[in-house]
Amino acid sequence: MDSTMIHVCLQTEGAPTGEHHEVGERWVCSCGDNFVYREGFNRAGHPSLEWWPAPAIPQPRKTARRGLLFGPRKG
Repeated sequence: MDSTMIHVCLQTEGAPTGEHHEVGERWVCSCGDNFVYREGFNRAGHPSLEWWPAPAIPQPRKTARRGLLFGPRKG
């Protein structure tokens, strides 16, 4: 996705507005896209606080599973 385009998720009902948000606050759309409220440069080249697309935060696995592909050794 081009960073200069406004994503359609930000125009839907339930999307956060640009008012009263902390820098670094995250929002996940119902379609699965992630956004973060941070400072960036708009099309005119001026710094502005807006919602920007961001990668998802990786979640660690609950348990390490050994031998997922192969069972215990035999013989």
